[in-house]
Amino acid sequence: MTAISINDYKALKLELGGVVPPGREFFRNVLLETLYESLPRDPKVQVQVYNAEILPGGFTNYHCHNGATFFVALQGIFEAHFQEGILVKAKAGDVYSEPIGKIHRGHNPHPDLPFHCVALCLTAPDRDHVTNVEKPW
Repeated sequence: MTAISINDYKALKLELGGVVPPGREFFRNVLLETLYESLPRDPKVQVQVYNAEILPGGFTNYHCHNGATFFVALQGIFEAHFQEGILVKAKAGDVYSEPIGKIHRGHNPHPDLPFHCVALCLTAPDRDHVTNVEKPW
């Protein structure tokens, strides 16, 4: 994540329009293209797509993801707090994933701007997408 001013609200919102270059009618703005090794191996996979919001200064509950989960940050900044510390940071326009089965909680450190994201979860059919836990440490 590149350093930006916490007051630079324009830089903390993903631009969804105005990305087509002059003289073209279409443009695909690729946010993530990578090899990924932890997809469920079952012939059937549960798919969940959701949007989430964390209020300024807010935290999610402690939880872990039970399958591959990808997030697109649409607005604001995000930190994932694990027992070892902050292992994931993102800002608007970033795409990130959180480790499967590793307990953490999300945090929006911005004092004024809500964090918004869209998530894609791919989980084995015999597992819940997310397991919520009491404070683990």
